[in-house]
Parts: sequence; C-alpha cells; structure tokens
Amino acid sequence: MSGIGMIQNNIQSRTARSTQSTESTGKEIWLKDGDQVFMKSIATGDEGDIFLDEFYVYEFQSGVDKSWRSVLVVNGEPVDDVPSEALYWEDGGKRKLPRHKFALWVYVTEVLHAEQRDDSWEEITSPTGNKLYKEVVNDFKVMTLSFGANNINWNQLVDVYGDNGALDKSVIRVKRRGSSLDTTYTITSTNGSIELPEDKQAEVANLTPIKEYVAQRYGKFEASDTSVPANAVTVDDEDDDMPF
Repeated sequence: MSGIGMIQNNIQSRTARSTQSTESTGKEIWLKDGDQVFMKSIATGDEGDIFLDEFYVYEFQSGVDKSWRSVLVVNGEPVDDVPSEALYWEDGGKRKLPRHKFALWVYVTEVLHAEQRDDSWEEITSPTGNKLYKEVVNDFKVMTLSFGANNINWNQLVDVYGDNGALDKSVIRVKRRGSSLDTTYTITSTNGSIELPEDKQAEVANLTPIKEYVAQRYGKFEASDTSVPANAVTVDDEDDDMPF
C-alpha cells in the first residue's frame, strides 16, 4: 500500500481498531544528535507511489558487537528468527508490538553534522554561529523513520505534502535531536530547490520500489552481516542507539 492518502487511511483504520481492543500489541540515512539532512523527495506521496511505503519490523541487538538488527514483519509474523526478549515482555509473556516505520526514496545533497567524525567534511558556521561539518552526498538514499509517538514523524511529512501538494516540490530538511528514547525529529520543507543532474534523472526509473527494497533489506539476513550498507551516509557508524 502506498501514497500519503492510502497510508493515512491505514493509520485511521488501525487507530479505530485499537480503540475497540484492550490488546497491547542499504541505503538508509543514519543521523546522530544535532545532524540534519537536506534532500529532494523522489516520492510524490500520491496514490500508487512506489517510492514511499510503510512497514513493520522487530528490532534487537545481536552479535558480539551488539549492533542493531531489524527483521521485517509480514502478516503479523517476523520473516526471520527474532530473540524471545525482542518478541515478548518479561511480565506475563505478552507479545510486543513491532515498530511501525515508513521509508521513501530521496536525493540527498548534503548532511550537516554537529560533530566532525570524518576529516573530509568541511567546517562551516551556521547562521546562529554554531560550527557544523558538511558532508557532500549528491546521491539517492532511502530515508527511513519510525512513525513516532502519536505518529509525530509521519504527521510532519504529511504536513510537507499538504503544504506543497506533493513531497517532491520543495527541499526537505530532517533534523535529529537527542538519542535513544529521547530522540526527536523535525521534518520541514524549505524555500530552496534541488534540481536533479541529468545523469541522475535517468537513474530514477531504476530505483527499487520501496516495498521491494524493504523486503530485501529487512527480510532474511546473515548473522555475519554487521555493517551498515556501504553506500549509506556515514553518520552512525559507532552509535549504539537505535539509528531511527
């Protein structure tokens, strides 16, 4: 299911059901506290949009390095093994709800970092006088975020869609504040514009539909696969927080 309208309908339907029940239930961009990314959405948000979709995952730490894993949920069940502590609460054995997320294809021009974690990033000064470190990207990425408490992250994206008539009509800025359970995201449209280079325009038709991308990325995984995708923006390599 895709498009702003269709996903909104899904949210409203699930909300209605939850009020009648007492049951508890690649290529991504990783941001750290203070980081912000500027991007042009390839997804429009319109009905039938293959570059935007929602999904559910169970997340847990695994391996010697305790890196975060995500396993896709299909028809209410994880498609791969998930540790029992990630599936059930300790008291009473109630099943935990998987995390509700959305993802969309975007074209990222740059990421502004609050800390310099790579010598290649250019030091700049923000309008408020703060030091930032600019990572030039100029490539297609997948923006993946949780819906957030009360759908706060999703609702901000819906506002961008409503204000502009489509997601691809303005430059979108996403900024992260905080870490772990105190993390918040601000999603806004800006007055700038991003034009895709001609060679990149030709690549849009070859981007994997988000539904397929998610199935490949969060479906079956090898236990030895501990790395963030090689072409992911390098902003969360050493973070032990959940990246989104």
